[in-house]
Amino acid sequence: MTEVKMKEVLLKCRPREEVGKKGSHKVRAAGEIPAILYGHKKENIAMSVPSHDLWHILHNATSEQIIIHLEIEGSSEGKITSLLKDVQHHPVTGEILHVDFQRISKDEFIKVNVPITLTGVAKGVKEFGGILDHGVRQIGVRCKPLEIPETLEIDVSALEIGDSIYVSALMEKYPHLDILNDPHVTIAHVSPPKKLELTAKEEEEAAAKEEEEAAAKEEAAEEEEGKES
Repeated sequence: MTEVKMKEVLLKCRPREEVGKKGSHKVRAAGEIPAILYGHKKENIAMSVPSHDLWHILHNATSEQIIIHLEIEGSSEGKITSLLKDVQHHPVTGEILHVDFQRISKDEFIKVNVPITLTGVAKGVKEFGGILDHGVRQIGVRCKPLEIPETLEIDVSALEIGDSIYVSALMEKYPHLDILNDPHVTIAHVSPPKKLELTAKEEEEAAAKEEEEAAAKEEAAEEEEGKES
């Protein structure tokens, strides 16, 4: 089984001397985003990255965890391989406020979250009007940076009403990947349509009512039998 590997991209950035809220405000006012590079026991580097370039990278990615080669202006290190580790957004506007980059080596194992893509149309949805519930949408994977897949696909075509697919199915499909999630976690489930759910509820209520009526008749019969004796 082969999967599409995560694309590598290049991002040019500049070091920044002024940090803190005041420094970050100046960076954003200039159309850039404050950032930091850390890891591998090296000194942290405060940087600024072009807002437009970062938005373009994120817009074309399936996840915010991306391998990015950083070119820092004035640095003698050359291209620095990093993982876009964290993106902080404004809670109201969605504007990117700050980004974290983690230094990585192409030969080290790292932990990342990979998005799950459901393919096909579930039989229970197509033929019986069921509802496909998408459970966990990302999966934890431990692998080398160049082995990170863009997404992990799972086919839901065979799912009927009441059927589920679990993380264990991804483990079987991608045995070469070290998947970190619990194998019993649900990825997708087909629920019955609301009409069927209502019918089932009505059937339960009718059955309960019949039991009550039967019990009442039995009790009345016992009382009548007691009077006759």
